[in-house]
Amino acid sequence: MASGPARADRLDEIRQRGELIAGVKVDYEPFGYRDAAGTTVGFDVDVAAGLAETLGVALHLVPVTSSNRLQKLTAGDVDVLVATLGDTVDRRRLVRMIEPGYYGGGASVLVPAGSPIHGWMETRGQTLCAVQGALWNRLAATRLLVDIRAFGNTRDAELALRDGRCAGWLYDEAALQHQMASGAWPGYRLLPADFVAPWAVAVAADDRLAGLFDEAVAGWLRDGRLLALEAKWRLPPSAYLGEASARWSARDDDGQWHCRRQADGKWPTDCRELNLIQAQELSGLVGLALALRDDFGIDLTAFYDAYNRGQFAWGLLVTIGLALAVVIGSVLVGIAGAGLIRRRLAVVTPLVHLALALMRMTPPLLQLYLVFFGIGGLLAAQGLSLNAFLAAAGVLSFYAGAANAVALAEAADTVGPGAGRLRRVARLAFPAVMGSCVNVVKATAMASAIAVPELVHVSTSIVADYGNGPVMMNILLLAYIAIVLAVVHGFTLVERRLQRR
Repeated sequence: MASGPARADRLDEIRQRGELIAGVKVDYEPFGYRDAAGTTVGFDVDVAAGLAETLGVALHLVPVTSSNRLQKLTAGDVDVLVATLGDTVDRRRLVRMIEPGYYGGGASVLVPAGSPIHGWMETRGQTLCAVQGALWNRLAATRLLVDIRAFGNTRDAELALRDGRCAGWLYDEAALQHQMASGAWPGYRLLPADFVAPWAVAVAADDRLAGLFDEAVAGWLRDGRLLALEAKWRLPPSAYLGEASARWSARDDDGQWHCRRQADGKWPTDCRELNLIQAQELSGLVGLALALRDDFGIDLTAFYDAYNRGQFAWGLLVTIGLALAVVIGSVLVGIAGAGLIRRRLAVVTPLVHLALALMRMTPPLLQLYLVFFGIGGLLAAQGLSLNAFLAAAGVLSFYAGAANAVALAEAADTVGPGAGRLRRVARLAFPAVMGSCVNVVKATAMASAIAVPELVHVSTSIVADYGNGPVMMNILLLAYIAIVLAVVHGFTLVERRLQRR
């Protein structure tokens, strides 16, 4: 009840401000992208401009991505989203989707011309590159058991496909068709479109603003404005747009629009997407999680949704495995590095010092990109593939191992000869080694940048679908605190054993 007046004032706020703040993409040609002059243009930009024109205000564009668009809308950073947002039941629980949809499309898969994949059923069990937040990721994973490797942006997904890290790139059909038409993908082909769904403008609440936008989009379907935009941006004819234009242009015998507001203020049922307005019963839900969501707005998606629960559990296991790998790996690298430093070999020791300095001074995220996309790209040219988990574990092990090597070598220089020397060296270097290992465990979150399905990667994917950023980030924080405490406890046990000896 307390939120009612704020929602009702959104339209007044926009008019008082004199501008409509619209979230649009800038990496999705031709719907939203930056031209040669750096201006954001595209089909969606024209739609947003039409909405601003409807309100009689100026237009202010804010760049959004598939992974953050719902967060920006629910947080109030933008008034409206026009960002290739597929209309789904889950998203309707979060925001108000404008009816009717302004466009529609499906997903396709870009594969090498020689790929054995010729139909959607042949993607079953295959690894496909994708972009976080895309509607198709979950559908392909649940219906076709596809192994989705979702990257944070289209550039990284493209690089991964070219490097042979996946069998194909799963993305919006229209965007992939545009890529093919640009000539940037010789030797590749597209699968027929599937998972066709309407795209909708979205606002935060069901208020006067939503009602005005409903009428505006319906009017554009009737007067051909959206079809004209499709032609302007040289898009292939959309089956959804053609069908919706015909439906919303139909008149009754009395000459009135068939799809017009009824007495209750709603559109006629036969003008709406029935699969989106029918009640959806979720199975296997945890009662407490649902009560928190429905009564307090705390959306613990990772606990009541079977798919997301499985993904989160897998992400937790991957993170724990990665943490163990980098702790053990960094200690082994540290011991080996310290040993080489202590030998003081004429050529080898200076090279080891140089290598350790480079590893310590180069940001680990940059190292991940250099190894995964740089060395990985060279290997791909030879028909080999670099595993993302192993790449992340190796890079982070060497990064922390460089610091461990220096700490162990300095401790060895300080401790004199005598009985139990190795134990004394270990005890002296222990605080520095433990600190380095704890820090690198926290740094395992960087592995999400190369699509390792660990906790951060899974959490951001859930946030992109459900917009429950604060809840998921707090769950993520608690999970990392638990993992770091477990690592610290393990080192404490080791330290006690060293002291007893």
